[in-house]
Amino acid sequence: MQEEYQREQKMHLMNLLKENDVIKFGKFTLSSGKKSDYYVDMKKAITDPEILQSIAEIITDKISEDNIDKIAGPALGAVPIATAVSLNSKKPLLMIRKEKKDYGTSKLIEGDLKAHDNVIVVEDVATTGNSLLKAIDAIEKNNGVVKRAFVVVDRCEGAAENFDKKGIKLEPLISIREFL
Repeated sequence: MQEEYQREQKMHLMNLLKENDVIKFGKFTLSSGKKSDYYVDMKKAITDPEILQSIAEIITDKISEDNIDKIAGPALGAVPIATAVSLNSKKPLLMIRKEKKDYGTSKLIEGDLKAHDNVIVVEDVATTGNSLLKAIDAIEKNNGVVKRAFVVVDRCEGAAENFDKKGIKLEPLISIREFL
């Protein structure tokens, strides 16, 4: 019964992404400089409340049996996702900066991370997974324990393998192969 419900949730999210033209096909240059036949426009997705709600419900269901203390996401793309999951799951939010700021409190992690907090991390799109791995390193250096890592769309270009090397399973909500 739970598997059927999860399949329905996934199909609903895929339909929302298709309806909102989040996966675009053509010739694109990615931020890495690499050429691609498709582009995952997750900024379009993470600004849509229905898509965010769907993502939050899926992730909240997946972690409902876990002992999770915090929901974390690296700036910028993952912050709306982490916020939605935080609101849906009633778990506090952590925002991971790309680098420490030179003013104010100079924090790399915004939010109240305590030693040994169990944390899940979320990301919008993973190619190699490097930005999410950097966020995980920041959490671990501050004595947090990363239990699970979720990405909305995995481009299937090495992220899962990089996470395996780190000893953490990357859990995509959707694989780009499911769109292609």
